[in-house]
Amino acid sequence: MSDAPFNPRRYPELCLLFGEEIVDPGRRSLADEAHDRILLRIVRGEIAAGAELKSTKLAEEMGMSRTPVIQALARLAADGIVEQSLNQRATVRAGAENWLVDLHRVRQLLEPDAARACAGQVPPGVFADLQTLVEDASPGRLADWQVAARWLDQALHLVVAEYAGNLAVREILRRCWSYKRLSYEAGNDSDRHLREGWGQHRALVAAIGAGDGARARSLMEEHLRLAAAATESSRIV
Repeated sequence: MSDAPFNPRRYPELCLLFGEEIVDPGRRSLADEAHDRILLRIVRGEIAAGAELKSTKLAEEMGMSRTPVIQALARLAADGIVEQSLNQRATVRAGAENWLVDLHRVRQLLEPDAARACAGQVPPGVFADLQTLVEDASPGRLADWQVAARWLDQALHLVVAEYAGNLAVREILRRCWSYKRLSYEAGNDSDRHLREGWGQHRALVAAIGAGDGARARSLMEEHLRLAAAATESSRIV
């Protein structure tokens, strides 16, 4: 086991693909934090459908000013998670508690075909970084291999979105994936899940590298099915 801390900049081609806002969490704003904290409470059922979201109260509960909370509510309204008409308070939309589950279903519809289209299309430098990350995320290889495993999860799916050859699919999948950090923040990834996920990701990387689109599609379909099944008692996928 290596004691060296996980460093995402070890994978420069993947970092370019991610963007600095993902590579460096310190770039996240208070509005980002407020957005995620409010949405997580909605998904957990702590804020029910139809509830009013009062910026003053939320700001007090989260220990921040109203400005980032107001910005977060505007983003949630833009996504359709809350309703907010002009000069009226935001209210939680019916069904918003299933937001992450619904996004996962969107991924199940699109991502298997994206994986098929991506096979054999990943540039050598990006694929080399992805292979290195697969090795680093091997359970027990690094002291913080769990962090590497989460990065592999993110990296593989963003690579699939990037090189599937469809700009609309790219944007939809990247948007879906932008919410995945909520499941990590909620502690919804046990060591067992990370180990199982690593094996599935390794097989997917191999199929994509070999240009085997049919196998990549099948593996992605099964991977997403298992992810949904593993969290069927939860609304955090």
